This record gives sequence, structure tokens and C-alpha cells, in this order.
Amino acid sequence: MGHARVARALIEACPDATELQDDRGGTFVHAAAMGGHSEVVRLAIKKPMLGGGGLLNTQDGDGNTPLHLAVAAREPAIAEALLWTGQVRAEVTNNDGHTPLDLAAKSTDFYSMVSLVVTLTAFGAQFRPQRRDHVQRWDSRNITKAIEKTSDSLAVVAVLVAGVAFTAANNLPGSYEQEGNTKGMAVLRRMTIFKCFLILDSVALVTSILAVVLLVYGKASRSARSWKSFAAALHCIWMSLISMLLAFYAAIAAVTSALGVYDIRVFVVNLVLVVLFIVLSAFVSPPVSHLIMCKFLWQCGFRGRQGGVVRRRISQQYPVVGAFVFNLLLFRAAHYVILFAGFIIVSTLRGGSDVT
Repeated sequence: MGHARVARALIEACPDATELQDDRGGTFVHAAAMGGHSEVVRLAIKKPMLGGGGLLNTQDGDGNTPLHLAVAAREPAIAEALLWTGQVRAEVTNNDGHTPLDLAAKSTDFYSMVSLVVTLTAFGAQFRPQRRDHVQRWDSRNITKAIEKTSDSLAVVAVLVAGVAFTAANNLPGSYEQEGNTKGMAVLRRMTIFKCFLILDSVALVTSILAVVLLVYGKASRSARSWKSFAAALHCIWMSLISMLLAFYAAIAAVTSALGVYDIRVFVVNLVLVVLFIVLSAFVSPPVSHLIMCKFLWQCGFRGRQGGVVRRRISQQYPVVGAFVFNLLLFRAAHYVILFAGFIIVSTLRGGSDVT
């Protein structure tokens, strides 16, 4: 079922083949969804001759629709493709009484679970009705252990950034006055761009130290607050890294007069920041688009009473999903704002008056 061209040729040659079922009552769409063959699923979606939503909502002998099987196989891309059609019923229960959103709790991988819950909720999927004390809570022990291990590495990074920022403050660009009443003071102290360097270096030092404190607190508390402190520490570390690179940018701008050299170094700093952001985003981002994450937050926070019900149920069954999505979007937005604002400010100061 993984060869989309073969499947397309078979369907065009014999359209009735789409109605064939296996011994479990599943169609080729069920098999493709369960096997993770997204191209075959998209073929079924795009072909109007296949019966549209009827085929996509067909239940097999166990009552599972293709959406159920895509969630069970941990395939958020297929689940999203099915839901985008607007024809798939996400509230259908199988023979065990589970909706697709209920099956996401069986995913052992954190990013797969987040992707599935966010995607399904964004398109209005529902949980099965049940008592709150019977809700199957997602096992977060693995992510808790991962946070503890990652906290150690992040603490080392934060300490290194603090050390670099402290060293930069004691080895100022332009050196020091060697004589007179101002002996020992910075030569460039009257330059606005130099003051900008001092501010950025101070921000890098303070945020890196704050990140260390948050990581130590989160690891020691071992409570529900550990995730919040971990997320806050990530924001602080990222801000300290950006501040440190912008401080380097400001230091170069303060002591460089050759425009060609300055432009090359600015390009290098920009390239480092872009690569750093792409690499870090690849590690902390689930395979879900910004649009889907925004739709998820809308469903949970801006739909009145219904949104409150969804938010409470998700916080009970998947306690870290909402905080993770919010912090991820905040992280990305803050990155662009801080990065572009920082470069604009430093470039403006360099292009303007040199002394204040």
C-alpha cells in the first residue's frame, strides 16, 4: 500500500477495487493510514470518484475509521490530511468506545502525543463522555526523566554563557584609558553603541544566571511546577544566547571602521543566529504547523464555555500539552522580535551619532 502510483493505476483501471475489504473489514484507506503511507491517503482524499467522506469515515470490524488507525499508528501528518478535508467525523467511537482523541493517550512518544492532541483538538475532535476520575492520564514519567537529564545540560550551557558574559565585561572593546584622571575607564565609554554593548552583555549575564536558578529549582521540586520552571529556563537561555551574540555584534560595530569588514561580520552573526534557531527549533518542535497550533489555542481558550471544557479535559488527560504549545509559540515570536529589534537598534546606533 505504500506505492501511490500503483494504487492510482489500480483505481483508474478498476474503480470497484476501492470497495474491497480485508478479513477485518478494512479498506485500502485503513491499510494506508495504519501503515503510515500518506501519499496513498492523499490519493483517496483527492479522488472524488472514491465516494468522498463515505470512504474516509468507513469503520472496520473493530469500529475504527482511518483516523482512528492514523492516531494509533502515531501519524499526525495523515491525521491532519484527513481532518483538512472537512468530511471526516472526528467524534466517532470504535467498538471499545474510544474516539481518535482518546487513542492519543496510548502514544509513548512525547512529540507524537503532542502533535496528535494538538491536531485533533484544532479540528474540534471530542473525547468520549466519561467520569473525571476514570480519565486515563497520559504517562508523563518519560518526559519528566527527559526534563531532568536535559536540565543538567542546559545548566552547563547557562553557566558557560554567564562566564563568557562576565569575561566580556572585564575585557571591554577598545581597551582602557592609560593615563590622566580617567585612567582605568573604558576608552569608548561615551559611545552610544558601547553602552548598548554593556546593556546586552548585562542581559546575557542576568538571564543565564536566572536560567540556572530555575533549572536547579525545577529539578529539586519534582512537582507540577518543574515543567513551568523548565520552560521559563529555556526562554532565559535563549534570550541570553541572543543577547550575547548581539553584544558581540555591538562590540564589533564599536571598534570597526572599515565598512567591508563590518558587513562581513554582520553577515556571519546573522548566519549564526539563523542556523542556531533552525537547529534548536528542530529539536523542540513537534511536526505541527503554526496554523494548527494557533487553531489549537483558539479551541482551548477562546470558545467560551465549550473552550473551557476542552481546556480542562486536556489539562487533566494531557497536562503538559497546552503549556508546551503556548511556550513554543512564545519562544518563536520572542525570537523574531528580539532578534530583529536588536539588530535594528544596534544598526541605528552605529549609523547615527557615535558619541552622546
